[in-house]
Amino acid sequence: MTKHLNPISIILLTAFIFGGCSKESPKKNFIARVNDSYLTRDDLARLITSDSLNNFYRSEVIRNWINQELLYQAAIKKGIIKDDEFNRLIEDAKRKLASSMFLQKYYEDEKVEYDPSEVENYYNQHKDDFKRFYNSYFINTIIFNKEDEAIKFRATVLESNWDKALNVFKSDSSIIQSKQNELLYDYQIHPVTLFRVVSDLDPGEVSIVLNINSGQFAVVQEIDKYNQGTIPPYNVIKPVVESRFIAQKKDEMLSNYMKELYSNNEIEVRN
Repeated sequence: MTKHLNPISIILLTAFIFGGCSKESPKKNFIARVNDSYLTRDDLARLITSDSLNNFYRSEVIRNWINQELLYQAAIKKGIIKDDEFNRLIEDAKRKLASSMFLQKYYEDEKVEYDPSEVENYYNQHKDDFKRFYNSYFINTIIFNKEDEAIKFRATVLESNWDKALNVFKSDSSIIQSKQNELLYDYQIHPVTLFRVVSDLDPGEVSIVLNINSGQFAVVQEIDKYNQGTIPPYNVIKPVVESRFIAQKKDEMLSNYMKELYSNNEIEVRN
């Protein structure tokens, strides 16, 4: 029975071959070495995402790299890379990866021009697609690293409104994060302390200053709440609608592009 590689296997296989060991000049600044193959700091940085850089994860990545190199070098000695099946898999992987990268670049580069009214029409025609799967909250959130500044901000909101308070505090260096008009499912609100407060607020209500983490003080305003199964109005869910509208347009553009490729290339299928 023929075995097929899944996409992840294809990516790993290609990285394994094209990023595998090669005989190199000795290096002084390296993290790990297996015979003549070196793992440099730059290599490690490419393998580790910045938000996952902790000692345990780093050690695992290095250990996995060493395991891969040991197996790769053993495979070379066994003549695996000269095997016809191996080279067929590599060629197949190259084609699939090139196609995948081309599609990604296509979606990134293609610009969709449209009138704002088209997005609203799309919303009106597909309202059921925007029903909330869970209870959702339309909120404003700001986080400070100084409690006294958070208290002053809250007082300013109560005296005026959120937008005016933001304008007053726009140059405040103690602001860690500020987000406006976010529509979030209940499970997307973190930490739990913040969610509990938001779920108890009434529309328009402003929370007390919340110590959500060590040295982080939040103020949140619930603009509105949308229960599971309800459809938020267009002005609330517009970013989601716009994203789906653009994705659909790009799919249509890709479909037309594929038709163009079919017409401009010689294609023959035989029984």
